[in-house]
Amino acid sequence: MINATSLFMAGRALENAGNIAIQNLGQPERAADMYKRASELYMQNMTPDRAAEMLEKSARAMEPISVDAAIDLYIGACNIYENEERAKYATDTYKRTISLLVKHKRYEKATEILQRLGNVQKDTANKSSYYKTLLSIIIVQLAAGDEVEAGKLFQSFCIVDGFVRSEESNVAHAMLDAFEHRDQNFYNQTAARQHVGFLDNEIARLARNIVISNDLISGGGYVDPNGAPGPGPSGPPGPYQQQQQPPQHGGFYNNNNNLGGNNNFNGPPPPRQPSPYQPPGFNGAQTGGNNNNEKSGTTSGGYDISPASHRNQDERSDADWRALTSDRPASANTPPQIQQQPYHPHQQPQQQQPSQHFQQPPQNQQHQHYPQPAQPPSRNYYQDADDDGDLL
Repeated sequence: MINATSLFMAGRALENAGNIAIQNLGQPERAADMYKRASELYMQNMTPDRAAEMLEKSARAMEPISVDAAIDLYIGACNIYENEERAKYATDTYKRTISLLVKHKRYEKATEILQRLGNVQKDTANKSSYYKTLLSIIIVQLAAGDEVEAGKLFQSFCIVDGFVRSEESNVAHAMLDAFEHRDQNFYNQTAARQHVGFLDNEIARLARNIVISNDLISGGGYVDPNGAPGPGPSGPPGPYQQQQQPPQHGGFYNNNNNLGGNNNFNGPPPPRQPSPYQPPGFNGAQTGGNNNNEKSGTTSGGYDISPASHRNQDERSDADWRALTSDRPASANTPPQIQQQPYHPHQQPQQQQPSQHFQQPPQNQQHQHYPQPAQPPSRNYYQDADDDGDLL
């Protein structure tokens, strides 16, 4: 049904005049003015959809001439849809406005329009489009260099039902982590994901062209791009660093050391540990301590600081060891060597005699001599033969 009232027909006439001015005459400014006047007539005729369309046509005509004027016209069209409670039909108008703002780096205004679009989409059943809009807000904030605000917005978006389990949430979280650690490679891998390509063309192109700078971030210091943030400058020493430890000097306790006078350690002296064998001439007191009081055997701080003997009772001198080892045969220190005999196939192998080195030494026993029995006289067979011959 065509509305044939005078206001509607006047608006229709101005719309046709604007088409002729931009297509045939090449006068975009004049055409934009005609579209704007036609929009006012449509609003007076109670046709807000046609009025918003005229503002969009006027904005497209002004884009090559004045970006600011085109942005104002696009935002005016969005306001008409919202005021007439027909914002759910203005999705394309919102997206055109956002693309123009992002293209000309008007990130603050683009974030505002994206939030207005999100308020429209959150009441619809298409949650996927709503999640894409939330991810677009995070990307625009990161492109603007305000990663702190991007983190705050992400925390507020996590309250939205289902957003935490979505892929858009994973992408946004990965981008924030890359900015936190200044990892450009990890961010490039995140921006190359498939879900970033599903966004609007200008938003996807913006996400892939973001470069992480090495500026100061809130709550921390300068961050190395090759690694995670390192420790900052050291502060005042804590209670554990201020606590003084008792000195250790040559195995004995000395309260008056040469490193700085009396210390404040008033506890018992550390227990003496048994030291291993030390060579002759080694003095344990040479490693440190106050040597002035060692000769007199005086005490300091209530403790005996006289040096301990460097030889224990169970230790033997070198002379004792030489006396013990000099009488031992040389063969006792080295194992016996077995001489290999040449092999003869027709000779029985000789049994190896047990070594006498491992036998017990013979004990001094008195051997008793027993009388040997008398042997019978042997017979001379040659003499017997002679005797037999004589008898014969």
